[in-house]
Amino acid sequence: LSRGGKLFIALNTVDGDLQNAQGNAISTGLERWLQQKGIEVSPSFIIDAQCGSVQVRQQQGFLTFNTAVQFPYLPIINNFPEHPITRGLEQVILSFASPLRFVGDSTTRFTPIALTSVKSGIVNPPVFFDINKQWTDADFPMSNLIVGGVLEGNLVGNAYSRIVVIGDGDFPLSGQGRQGGDNISLMVNSIDWLSDDTGLIELRTKGVASRPIGQEYLSDEASSKRTFLKYLNFGLPILLVLIYGFIRVQRQKSLRLKRMQERYV
Repeated sequence: LSRGGKLFIALNTVDGDLQNAQGNAISTGLERWLQQKGIEVSPSFIIDAQCGSVQVRQQQGFLTFNTAVQFPYLPIINNFPEHPITRGLEQVILSFASPLRFVGDSTTRFTPIALTSVKSGIVNPPVFFDINKQWTDADFPMSNLIVGGVLEGNLVGNAYSRIVVIGDGDFPLSGQGRQGGDNISLMVNSIDWLSDDTGLIELRTKGVASRPIGQEYLSDEASSKRTFLKYLNFGLPILLVLIYGFIRVQRQKSLRLKRMQERYV
């Protein structure tokens, strides 16, 4: 940094252990160095109503099966301010992420590049993970928490330098499918941008694959609307098939009656 170099940092300040259903704060010492530069990575867990899911094993009688259960400690991030790093990204899924906060002065510039949804919150460790907890809107009183940002300026000495910070040290490995691709793209885009190579970013993130449910359908007040849409989505195709089948049967019956008439040609 003192020679104008650039740095990419993905940092864990908390650790979640699903096997033991526990979460605790951890320290590497890097968070103290970052705070001296102007970025505070809080040792707390971000939770978000817009989240990924975990597989929970359930048993009914002699049958054992896995069920996907939403887990707010796996926030899905699709709130990206305009920036070359996040251009073209659809969504990134984080696991046990922590929020960032700018604590520097006017000699440096901080730019958020990834934010939580409008329904998010913070849980301070230690914490016990209750997979079966019934989450409500009251659990998510915060919005637009910063999970990724860029710090620019004379960070060490008189040389201009840049740092990209993500509040989840494991995020390149957190996603699945297309989500995993965007997780990796976020990391590689950051490195390309730090290397002043933005052309590859546009090629890598070209295309659209994900359309998450809108926040207006995720609130407790919208539960009846969600139920209606769910049954409509399930029942409408079946109803259309039944209508088509009924019309086809009636048509064939009409043709048979015509063939039975003496004057049928």
